[in-house]
Amino acid sequence: MASSAPTAAPSPKTDQAQQRSPFAGCAIMLILASVALFLISVSAYSLLQQNKEIEKFTSPTPMALSPVSIEEQEAELNALHARLTAFRSQIVDRPDEPAEIALNVTDLNFILATAAPLRDYKPYFLVKEIREGQLIADHYRPMNGMPGSDEKRYLNSIATLKPILAEKTLVFQVEALDVENATVPLEFIAQIPPYRFGLEQQSDALYSPVLSALTSMEAKPNQLILRRIPGQVPSSTVANEQVDSAMQRIIRVLVAGLIFLIGLGVFLSFRAKEKREKAGAA
Repeated sequence: MASSAPTAAPSPKTDQAQQRSPFAGCAIMLILASVALFLISVSAYSLLQQNKEIEKFTSPTPMALSPVSIEEQEAELNALHARLTAFRSQIVDRPDEPAEIALNVTDLNFILATAAPLRDYKPYFLVKEIREGQLIADHYRPMNGMPGSDEKRYLNSIATLKPILAEKTLVFQVEALDVENATVPLEFIAQIPPYRFGLEQQSDALYSPVLSALTSMEAKPNQLILRRIPGQVPSSTVANEQVDSAMQRIIRVLVAGLIFLIGLGVFLSFRAKEKREKAGAA
């Protein structure tokens, strides 16, 4: 019966050389470090290019809006308040009956100028026209400059807004931005979150009953119509989570890459220390 030759035991010198090899286990780390540096470089370049593109359709100063004057408009304001109060009373006191209110351009600007929940929007909007399915408004949007800088830019435009009733809120989705002597990319417009009214008023005793009962919001020529039709369910929905801006995504990649490099440096320092200790013990 043939006997197999005994397998040669690995040389202690060979094992010791492998343990002390400065390249053992480092190849993958070097590849990962190269990938991280590449991602950071690409992200930084993209951030610079994006900032250059944004400068093409933004300005260093905001546009001058001429807000509607409410001085000596007491009669008009009282009439609007009476209509809004009657609309709310009809919704609350007669829930089985239809209710409707039509607001024109002046009404909307009066509401923007006087309604406390809209104080954050007041400096940036002036409604100019109501079209079929759209609101047209003079609008400027403050924007930050490069990360780490105090630079401010302003997107001054004529905004086209689509009114949507969704999730007990009044939503105005940005559809187009008309900027003088410039074009705003559609990809940029698509990332602008919609303007919402009602998120913070869900538990407000004044606004909540109306927001909960509304079944439609519709833009017709020269009027924005709010309705409550008993038994009708609103069909429109808008996601709560909007797409983050490209700049935010790039910044996240940069931060992730920096954290990875720091972790990699710590890991390699521990590996080097471990190898020195093994070499000293040998």
